[in-house]
Amino acid sequence: MKIPLLRAEYLNDHCHCTTLEKAKLEYPRYFSDQPHFLSEKHLAQIRLFISAYESALREPVVQGLLGGDTAVPEKGLFNSYDFHIGENGPQLIEINTNAAGAVLGLNATRDLKECCPNSQHLLGRLALTAVRPYLFNEQQLVDMFRREYQQRFPARDLQSVAIVDENPEAQFFYPEFVLVRDMLRRHGIAAVIAAPEELTVRDHQIFAGEIRIDLVYNRLTDFALERPEHAVLRQAYERGMVTVSPNPALHTLYARKSNLAAWWSAQADAVPGIERIRAHVPRTLLVTDSNRDDLWRERKRWFFKPVAGFGGKAVYRGDKITQKVWAELPSGAYIAQEYIPPKMRQLKKDLALKYDLRVYTYGDEILGMLARYYQGQATNFRTEHGGLASVMVAA
Repeated sequence: MKIPLLRAEYLNDHCHCTTLEKAKLEYPRYFSDQPHFLSEKHLAQIRLFISAYESALREPVVQGLLGGDTAVPEKGLFNSYDFHIGENGPQLIEINTNAAGAVLGLNATRDLKECCPNSQHLLGRLALTAVRPYLFNEQQLVDMFRREYQQRFPARDLQSVAIVDENPEAQFFYPEFVLVRDMLRRHGIAAVIAAPEELTVRDHQIFAGEIRIDLVYNRLTDFALERPEHAVLRQAYERGMVTVSPNPALHTLYARKSNLAAWWSAQADAVPGIERIRAHVPRTLLVTDSNRDDLWRERKRWFFKPVAGFGGKAVYRGDKITQKVWAELPSGAYIAQEYIPPKMRQLKKDLALKYDLRVYTYGDEILGMLARYYQGQATNFRTEHGGLASVMVAA
């Protein structure tokens, strides 16, 4: 029996509870204190989609279709599948290979407050079982690091990790680097935070200072490791001295926006499970000289993203783009994705924010989920009452 008060859609419109006590959080600025509700139906669709997507990546017919190496041994630390919830269920907006937020979420959601206590009092045990938090598990996250290392070095145990980014302490998500480091140390793995210039190669091994490194948790946005200051890391990766995750091959396989268009190509028709994939990937095209005029005429139905973009940079809603900007968009460097408008979460009687759903994965395993509340064209952490939100699964 599905009680209307416990349905996800109803709760997203009417529940104004706070489940996070931000005053007690170590890093409150990243979070909304109000949860997001996801239906069991949509959760099941997400599970089946991710399973189909991950299986398709290993199919021989996909080799070359996505422009990446489908035989790359690593699976990728903290991949994320980002969804809008459309009329036909969850719709994939993009995949990221170094998605932030999971370990922040792990720590913030350890002690959630009860949601809708008045309704639960009235409805009793049924309410307690019908609405439940979808939480991260620390042991699962640590095991992911160990397994990722052993994808390349199966006979070894993970001893040390370097969390690498440019000028780490200045990064917006530096607190998460600290949380990852401390989490790994609690489980007996030596972990350090390092800038790429602190890495050196000695005796066919990579070091961060004086610590020999087994695995680099790569937070750089130079996804191909092309910049001169990243030469040491690229050398260590290419020569197989260390596990680097995510790495250039993983980014190409998962996160290049042109991959979304590839699933809609004629060559993809033969991919096993392609209909399930297409059911949750909005129609996507590569912008070319031959379709530019048609895309401009129908621009209100499209969202335009750079093939090599990230972080919501240089993206344009079709109904907002100017003719001047359109003329400057290079063919072959942008995709046109069917626009699936984000739904709204009614946080208070007088406040509704857009949201998307970020599903963190390791291979086809779901590690956890967070919603992201925001205003404007793309997700951000500048919206009052916005930010990362815990996820509650409801009817």
